[in-house]
Amino acid sequence: MNFIYSFFNQPAIIIGLIAFIGLVALKKPVTKIITGTGKTVIGFLILSSGGDIISGALETLGPAFEDAFNVQGVIPANEAVIGIAENLLGTEMSLIMAFGFIVNILIARLTNIKYIFLSGHHILFMSALLAAVLGTAGFSGVELVAVGAFLLGSFMAISPAIVQPFYRNVTGNDNIAMGHFNAANYALSGWISKLVGNKEKSTEDLKIPEGLGFFRDNTT
Repeated sequence: MNFIYSFFNQPAIIIGLIAFIGLVALKKPVTKIITGTGKTVIGFLILSSGGDIISGALETLGPAFEDAFNVQGVIPANEAVIGIAENLLGTEMSLIMAFGFIVNILIARLTNIKYIFLSGHHILFMSALLAAVLGTAGFSGVELVAVGAFLLGSFMAISPAIVQPFYRNVTGNDNIAMGHFNAANYALSGWISKLVGNKEKSTEDLKIPEGLGFFRDNTT
C-alpha cells in the first residue's frame, strides 16, 4: 500500500492520470490513450527537470551578480518556480491544476462567463505559483488545494473575458479567445491605445534598423 500511495502521489503520475481521464472521456483509441498519457508524464518530467536546472543555475548566477555589481535582488524565472514548487509542493500543485480545470468548467457551465482556458503550460505555471504563494502564506493539505483550485479556476474563466472585447476587434468574431494570465495588462494596453493610438497605423509598418531586427524575432 505504501508503494501504491507513493507511486500515485508523484506529480507526474497525477498529471498523467488527468490526461488519461481526458482521453478516455473523449473516447480516443487505446493507442492514443497510451501514447497521450505517456507523453504527458514524460513532458512533465522534462519540464520539471528543466526547472531544476534553471533553479540551480540561478543559485550560482544570483550571488555572482550581487558580487560583481554590488546590488541585491532576484532573477525572475517562472521555470525555476516550477522546479522549486514541484520539489516542495508537487502533489498539491498537480491537484490544484486538476481541480482548477474543473472549477473553470463549472464556472463556464453555470455562469455567463463562457470561457474554457486551454493553455496548458500557463495552467501549470499558475498552479505552481499558487501552490508556492499559498504554501508560504500558511495553507496546507486540503485547504491549500481547495483555495488554489478555486483561484486558478476563477482566473482561467475571467482572464479571457477581460481581453475578449479587444480580441474581438482583431479577429472580428468570438470564435476564439486568448488563454493567457497576463490578460489584464493586454486589456490595459488596448484601452490606452484607444486613447492615443491610430488604427490606420500598425507596428508591422515600423521601419526598424537592420541591426535591431532581432527584436522582431519572438524567440529572442
